[in-house]
Amino acid sequence: MKKVIFSYYTLAALTALAQKIINLLNAKLPENAMVIALLNRFQPQIETALQAIGSSRKTPLTQIVTAADLRRDDTFRSLRDTIKAGLRRQNEAYRSACEALWLEFEKNNLELYYLARDKQTAATESLLADLRKPKNAPHLATTNTTEWVTELDNDNQAYVAAATQRSAARSADDTLQDAEALKDLKTSLELLENILNTMQAMQEPQNIDEVVAEVSQYIAEANAAAKQSQSNSSNDENDNDDTE
Repeated sequence: MKKVIFSYYTLAALTALAQKIINLLNAKLPENAMVIALLNRFQPQIETALQAIGSSRKTPLTQIVTAADLRRDDTFRSLRDTIKAGLRRQNEAYRSACEALWLEFEKNNLELYYLARDKQTAATESLLADLRKPKNAPHLATTNTTEWVTELDNDNQAYVAAATQRSAARSADDTLQDAEALKDLKTSLELLENILNTMQAMQEPQNIDEVVAEVSQYIAEANAAAKQSQSNSSNDENDNDDTE
């Protein structure tokens, strides 16, 4: 029997193939005990896979979290770089204010945006607390960065809110992730291959050659389509790659 090349498949494509094979076996071998047992195994896995495919509604939340994280990164870096540039100013009052504020940045990690996101949140909160100490108020005023610090605080809080919302959505959703659903279907399809090969070797039932031929045809067509889809996706990613 034709083998399924699982590396080509998305969960949606593999689910469609499995459902097509199930429909064929139901029609061609409706009373075979081994097939009935296999179909009983398949059906709940198909339902779970369909639920997992539908769980893509979580993707916008992930995009929101990523955008919020990038926004706070940009705000932090622009503020840090402005203070760093001020260390070279000839204006003594401005330079002194930047020197005092720069110590707070050094204390809390000049590259905190490389930290894991939860650690970055904590480091940002610590930096904000230090920048807002009474002794730094005149330095923020001199460098005209008081409002900028508020923007960093707002961006950090926006990230926390987005991350919290996504975590809540994940906790409320008991749908299996795509990878787990894909793994379960793969196991059952491999079992199907073994069973049909055994039945064909035994030439039981009489129409087994016809069934195996049709299943093999389904798999060949699905393999080709999945491979082409994978190739198209790779080309799209390359076309959209900004190498400048």
